[in-house]
Amino acid sequence: MFMETDLAALAVGVLTGAATGFGQETVAAVVRMVRERLAGTPRGQAALDGVEAAPGDEGARREAETVLREALRADQRLQQALATHLNVSPTHMTNVVMVNGTKMRGNQITLGPITLHKPNTTAGLLGLAVSLVAVAAVLVYGVLRLAGEEPGNDEAGGAKARALSVAEVLRTLPGATDLPEAWETARAAHVGMSGNAKCHNAEAEFESQERDSSGASDLRVRYVMYACPDTAIATTGFAILTGDGSNPADRRETAFPSRILGDESATSSYKVDDEFMAAPGDVGSYLTWRARVGTVVIEMHYGPARDDVGSEREAEELMRIVCDRAREAQARG
Repeated sequence: MFMETDLAALAVGVLTGAATGFGQETVAAVVRMVRERLAGTPRGQAALDGVEAAPGDEGARREAETVLREALRADQRLQQALATHLNVSPTHMTNVVMVNGTKMRGNQITLGPITLHKPNTTAGLLGLAVSLVAVAAVLVYGVLRLAGEEPGNDEAGGAKARALSVAEVLRTLPGATDLPEAWETARAAHVGMSGNAKCHNAEAEFESQERDSSGASDLRVRYVMYACPDTAIATTGFAILTGDGSNPADRRETAFPSRILGDESATSSYKVDDEFMAAPGDVGSYLTWRARVGTVVIEMHYGPARDDVGSEREAEELMRIVCDRAREAQARG
């Protein structure tokens, strides 16, 4: 359990640029989560507007922290996600010592919703240690039961997360008629060659039916879906895929903030310049979405983007469709 006050302040600090020393992926993910949560209520949107208009204004910063703090109290998943991205440690706390998720402040010890007073004697401390172990076991089991989950099961947004077969993955990838607007199939769903012994994968590619003056279609969207045995392997795979940042054009990617899709997601862009080796239809900016939905990891490449705002909105919708299909496929089990 992470201390909400410090976590909210740290997250808002990342948003305003006051908290430094974090990697590009971390900053992009935290900014995305904070913006999305603050924008979810009128008060939060006002706080977001205020802190972005005047990042150095103490009143605006405190208001943003207050709204985010309330959101963290109500949403443990958001709290855990932010804490994981920020790698919260004792250096980020004030007079707090973390012991396996337990907070110790002065003569008080807090374990989840329970606060205990620290004894002054050695015997009392030993007895308290035994009690903390028992309380921790009860809390963990209780949280799992409240979430509708027994230890050993995975959850994907309230539905049981399970491994998908190759056939299920092929059915989960969309067809052209499953996508909005006018798309046609460039390559139907097929088993990919980039899987490994643990996660099998499938791919599909579509191109827009809109044509340029020469009659060619340059806008494409490509999906790669990895189906893993469990969420632990999928989580590791998502981290590796996001950290690697490889793309079909082999260009360097730049992270940008967006809404979270699935259980976790990351977005970036890369650019193909007008150079000797590039085909005219390939020149431009591309958007990449990567997400994990339960046991499934999804990667999508979209481009060349025609404009910033419209393309990002369309790409997000195309990615959301596949994330929803992956969640539904796991729920059907």
